[in-house]
Amino acid sequence: MARFNLDKLPRCGAKTRSGGTCQRYGNKVNGRCKLHGGRSTGAKTKEGKLALRVNALLNAFVWHFDKHFYRDIKKDDIEKAISAYLLLCDLTKLKTADTGKKATEIVRQYRVELETMKYHIEGNEGPEALVLIQSALDHYYKDNATEHLKFHLYTPVYPAPYFDTSLGSVSELKQMGQILVKADAKKGMFYSPSADTTTHKKMKNMIKKRNIAQTK
Repeated sequence: MARFNLDKLPRCGAKTRSGGTCQRYGNKVNGRCKLHGGRSTGAKTKEGKLALRVNALLNAFVWHFDKHFYRDIKKDDIEKAISAYLLLCDLTKLKTADTGKKATEIVRQYRVELETMKYHIEGNEGPEALVLIQSALDHYYKDNATEHLKFHLYTPVYPAPYFDTSLGSVSELKQMGQILVKADAKKGMFYSPSADTTTHKKMKNMIKKRNIAQTK
């Protein structure tokens, strides 16, 4: 058998503490050495993939605005939540013994989308829709002993009709504090990105529309 040729592997290239680049051999999967993430499999769960969106953020105000005011939920997530709800509706018409397992499988695939959209669906379909969705969610969470709402730190969620505040939950405020600390460490105190970002434009437009509406 031919000897493995290390020269065919890429150099890691990760930034080192000295300011240079790592010259260790990287792996074939992601090009990094074992000291700089070469053994990492990356995010596997939905919650993990959502968390990746927040890890690079340095502006806590933009993060808060996106979650609680602009509420930019992807069209694909909305469609998945509605499809999952309709599948659960169909299950309620069946009288077979495996309906619980089928409901668990639906929630396993679409739990984040259902949690994100359940109050919006309830507003359009009525209280029975929320009871149905929440029953399926609770059934899944009990079976898996899941910490099920942590994902709300990483993505917008339609608010509950009661007890919800525009400031967000305690855990969201802690997350905002962590973003501020990270921004201070990387960019210095009072860091603010360019005002030409898409989110800033959306904020300006929304404030402008509110001011126009108030003057009429």
